[in-house]
Amino acid sequence: MSGRVPSDPALDDWFDEPQPRAERPAETVPAADDWLDGGGETRRERRAALDVGALGRHRALVAAGAGAVVLLLLGLAVGGVFSGGSRAPAPLAASAPTTASTPTTSPAAPAGPATTLKPGAKGGQVRALQQALADLGYSPGKIDGSYGPATQKALASLQRASKLSPDGILGAKTLAALRKALGKSG
Repeated sequence: MSGRVPSDPALDDWFDEPQPRAERPAETVPAADDWLDGGGETRRERRAALDVGALGRHRALVAAGAGAVVLLLLGLAVGGVFSGGSRAPAPLAASAPTTASTPTTSPAAPAGPATTLKPGAKGGQVRALQQALADLGYSPGKIDGSYGPATQKALASLQRASKLSPDGILGAKTLAALRKALGKSG
């Protein structure tokens, strides 16, 4: 760089003295000197340079995707995917055979369950068992349709009173004893 002037004006000469603004050619003078400003273009000029149609399509796609996610979540919620408990189907009501040893209850007598049940069962049949136990004076706890420890304890008390093995399970013999007790109380 010993006194040589570069032939290409686009080359950067670090040792060259800056030219005053008036001496610079018009096409090389930027609109602003601040390099952080984005080369002198204004915000309005940058916004006008964007393809507004592409931006609108992008927003529409995002909105459609968000709507699809919301619909999916609603469908799953309605289907019961987010419920905490498991839904066991209620046992089908079976008609109990009527024999001489199994008395039928009168319409005024409280109705008990129609099927055998075991601890952990849930549903309307358990609720009927709990209501029958409560009507007979045995405390099954909250009548909520869930065969828990309180229902099992109340059923064991009924079994002891009926001279059955107090296991807390509503089997065929206990169901017969429950119906007999309900027939006497009605």
